[in-house]
Amino acid sequence: MARVASKTSGKLAYPYGRVSNDEEVLAAVLNALHHSSGVPHARLQVEVRAGHAVLSGVVQQEFERSLAEQAAATAPGVIEVTNEITLES
Repeated sequence: MARVASKTSGKLAYPYGRVSNDEEVLAAVLNALHHSSGVPHARLQVEVRAGHAVLSGVVQQEFERSLAEQAAATAPGVIEVTNEITLES
């Protein structure tokens, strides 16, 4: 079976060429955050609308914020990521 690239991001469509719905994209983002070393996934919240993932929550260091954004951006079906994660003061 051939994989079809998403028109919006150049990534492979999720899964195997069919269009993703937001619940599937949310699951993929949560999975990516959970498996990304250095991301305090339990402290984060994610919303997905039309493939646009919005990350929020509080982390201790900037690198955690950055890693979370990178992990979310690589999840299948994600078109765009808005990072609203704040740093703990």
